Amino acid sequence: MKLSVVIPVYNGADFIIKSYNSIVDQEVEDFEIIYVENNSADNSLTNIEALVEKDDRVKLLVQPKQGAAPARNMGIAEAKGDYVYVFDVDDEIYPNALNTMIKVLDDYPEMDAVFGKLVKSSKCIPETEKPSDETLEVIIKEKPYWGLEWFNDLRIVVGPPGFLYRKRVFDAIGMYDERLKNNEDTAFDVKLGMTSNVAFLDMYVYLYFKHETSTIQMAKQKMNRVYMQWPRIVKSHLEYYNENPVPLRFKAILFKQLYNAMGKILFLTEGRQARKEKKQELMEDIGHMKLPFFIKMFLNLLVLSRNQYLYK
Repeated sequence: MKLSVVIPVYNGADFIIKSYNSIVDQEVEDFEIIYVENNSADNSLTNIEALVEKDDRVKLLVQPKQGAAPARNMGIAEAKGDYVYVFDVDDEIYPNALNTMIKVLDDYPEMDAVFGKLVKSSKCIPETEKPSDETLEVIIKEKPYWGLEWFNDLRIVVGPPGFLYRKRVFDAIGMYDERLKNNEDTAFDVKLGMTSNVAFLDMYVYLYFKHETSTIQMAKQKMNRVYMQWPRIVKSHLEYYNENPVPLRFKAILFKQLYNAMGKILFLTEGRQARKEKKQELMEDIGHMKLPFFIKMFLNLLVLSRNQYLYK
């Protein structure tokens, strides 16, 4: 089989049919769609079951463990295709995007994955103006080029539906980190870029649908972004640094993010005793890593005084 499309679903009943049509309209010759139902409280399961009855290319899996990472991992583990595309149920794919990415990996067997560009919109593709700057050029970069670029500027990471992976990638580097409740896709992409050869296709691949009820949007509203980033930094990037030889640039980016996050978390913590306890938690998170003297002094001062001028 050429392609497996993995679609996790959590309360996505309104998007099931649209997601199915979005994939089928790509006109890929040999593919399967794997929906992974993830404890939805709406009619998602019923809607998927109806598609399974209608089209034998559609598969249904049920993942009782909550979260995008467990759902994606279950689908990937069951995928039969040489290539894997991880789609979000509420997004849309631009015409011919999958076949174009498939051709890139067919033409460049040394590439482990290919990624394109995204458009963010609160409207569907027909109602959204697509930028006119795509060239369809294929840019070949060997590891760790993209890993360093993405790690340095997370704003340019396009998200799972922007990528097409060879199935072998997941055998080589593992799957999404189920310890992470947020940012697990970013953690995976940085690791992918550090360890694998990735091609860039200058084409708009998918539309990221923005709506306030998404899991990520709700999480961002409830907590400062740094609390979402910290687990990724220490459980993924710091762990990778401890276990692998890395370029000096990776080390510099990691330490900058790590120190900045520690300082911000302490600054956001109210009460001297609470900051003292939080600092101890942060130190336990980084394990045996030794902090420079001036960073230790900076953190200790933040514990004593929540001074905004000191933090800046």
